[in-house]
Amino acid sequence: MSTALTEDVQLLRTGLASEKAEIEVTLRLPRESAKKVLALLDAEQGVGAVVIPVKEEFTTTEAARLLDMSRPTLMKLINSGRIEFRKVGRHHRIPTSAIQAVRERLQKESEADIPGFAEWANRVGQLD
Repeated sequence: MSTALTEDVQLLRTGLASEKAEIEVTLRLPRESAKKVLALLDAEQGVGAVVIPVKEEFTTTEAARLLDMSRPTLMKLINSGRIEFRKVGRHHRIPTSAIQAVRERLQKESEADIPGFAEWANRVGQLD
């Protein structure tokens, strides 16, 4: 990490140490870091942001934990072809991009279920 970036990170940490609702800092970032920050902010405004550790691929146990599901449920997704993977010997490895794609798909499916649930609840008299 460059000296300038290290200093900027320290300024950000100092700002976060205060109790203020908003923090104003100016950062000097390498272009690739700036792209990552922008992607994170875009995700936060959209479906919400999740920070995934920097790895190219994960074991099934790690991927299941990141997806907030059991490993057997993840294996069902793998076996049905609903998530990208590669085999290393007898073991499965899940690329980071596949984990993100599944998270986004599950979020959209969850959001699509809400109106149907509300309609059903209204029919059975649970909601006004």
